[in-house]
Amino acid sequence: MASLPSLPIWIFGWIFLFIGIISLIVLIIYSKYGRELSIRLSVISIIFASVFLGFALHFFLLSWGL
Repeated sequence: MASLPSLPIWIFGWIFLFIGIISLIVLIIYSKYGRELSIRLSVISIIFASVFLGFALHFFLLSWGL
């Protein structure tokens, strides 16, 4: 019998997914069109994108029971 996913975990998964994708887009746009390469902004964007995308994947797997 399949159970419904937990609503707070599902919502946090989507929120973290959107934040991770936005930070990844910021990194791509900044590295392509940025005037000068800022190592600090690149590192912060990579860390934010990886952390939020990782938590989003984790929450989706938890809500699916995997």
